[in-house]
Amino acid sequence: MFTRAAIFLLLAAGCLADTMLPSGKRLVRRIKHHKESNDGEESWQGEEQGAAGSTRRAGWPPAAGQGQGEVEGGAHGKLVRKKKKILVVPSYNDKLGNQFNHHADFTPTYNQSNMRPPQGYAAQGLLRPESSGFMNTQLPQPPQPSYNRQETVPAKPDEAKRFLSLFTLVSFPNDVCVSTTGQNGTCFSRQDCTSQGGTAAGTCASGFGVCCLVTATCGGSTAVNGTFFTNLGYPSTFDSVGSCQLTVNKCKENVCQLRLDIENMVLAQPETTDHKCESDQFIVTGGAPVPAICGTNTGAHMYVDMGLSTNSPIVLTVVTAGPSFARSFSIKVSQIECDSLAKAGTGCLQYFTGVSGNFFSFNYNDGTGLQLSDTDYTICVRMERNFCGIQYTACPDAANNPPQSFSITGGTPRLGSLVGTQCSTDWLTIPCATNTNDPNAQSGTPVVCVDRLCGQVFNSATTQANSPNVPVYSFSKPFNVYVHTDSNEGSSNPTETANRGFCLNFIQQPCTASQG
Repeated sequence: MFTRAAIFLLLAAGCLADTMLPSGKRLVRRIKHHKESNDGEESWQGEEQGAAGSTRRAGWPPAAGQGQGEVEGGAHGKLVRKKKKILVVPSYNDKLGNQFNHHADFTPTYNQSNMRPPQGYAAQGLLRPESSGFMNTQLPQPPQPSYNRQETVPAKPDEAKRFLSLFTLVSFPNDVCVSTTGQNGTCFSRQDCTSQGGTAAGTCASGFGVCCLVTATCGGSTAVNGTFFTNLGYPSTFDSVGSCQLTVNKCKENVCQLRLDIENMVLAQPETTDHKCESDQFIVTGGAPVPAICGTNTGAHMYVDMGLSTNSPIVLTVVTAGPSFARSFSIKVSQIECDSLAKAGTGCLQYFTGVSGNFFSFNYNDGTGLQLSDTDYTICVRMERNFCGIQYTACPDAANNPPQSFSITGGTPRLGSLVGTQCSTDWLTIPCATNTNDPNAQSGTPVVCVDRLCGQVFNSATTQANSPNVPVYSFSKPFNVYVHTDSNEGSSNPTETANRGFCLNFIQQPCTASQG
């Protein structure tokens, strides 16, 4: 038998087990709680009554910050704003009308034996039976916004544009690319490549384009940048008499130059007396004068002026005649716009860029060809930033002994190096050339710089036959070399025989205070 005080202490201590009230006794306890925290302010107060035989969950009153417990009575909810925060504080009424306020997490449970559910809760479907015989109800939740699933979401034009641009606005320049065949092609979209009669050979532009090989042959015309002009059946050779011609039109109105990269050219050699191209010739017409060439010229290139008119066609012609010979050619035709950095200087038939490089005369063929007659053209080297001079050296020559990587004039007997006015038939002009790293003075005769160089030894001063080649410098700008050969070799007096032409390496020289 428990006394009223004992029961009160037992409940106040929050026993850990359910407690049965003695038969015929009623418990009344006044409850008051108040707490302030960062989450707001919570409080409850009132009385708790229980009839004999009723039960409640141990742990009442709940600890601070908790809302667990059971009590008999009605229930409803109200919003209380505390410290700019909204707390849902449910309010509970027992049978006698006493009110209990507590934190929103508090969930009341009702005893079917002596309590009726709050009015309206059963109609709302908030009661559900439990195995223990009690019926639990959840506090009503705040009203949720309703959504119409058929409602149209407004479009976002800016995002749509960005999304579509990934597919409709992808563009890339038609640059040079390396095809799967090893040839240099032009980067096009697959559709453009097909429409221009090209063949896709690999990808480019990060996979957005294809490396397109556009080929044209005898009797054709093209306005496609990067077209290959080849013989019929290339890479097979041909042996016939005829003329193979390609007409090149501008792909854009602002094209000023063509660059002809001779990726392969094997034609008949010049005749052996005066080294004239009599059997086979490669001829360029329609622009500035270009020397006709023959023999082996693989790896050489030419720049051809197309003029400023809307369309100034350039005609490329390969003429073959004479003895039986296995011939083949493949020439890449690139079009260069007037404002392009790749545009060669005015009057440059050949144009080189970079601090160092190499150039050779037509039909040099690693020292096994013959120097061609009747040529006049300019080789240009672009002056790079912070470089004020250039050094030229003769290439190694494994085909001849003594070396003939510089053999412009001479024959039998061999000549050494000739300079200045001694060069009257064939020569190279290197402005103010010296054999020392000095803009004006040099070692030997003459002691000052010279312009013309010829003979069979590369030197800017006069030397004897079989003397070694030496470096030659020039600090005159621009860095140009002028080539001249006349129409006579074997028929000249004295006779000139077996001249190979030239092959020179170049390295630009840094600026110094005296040179700058």
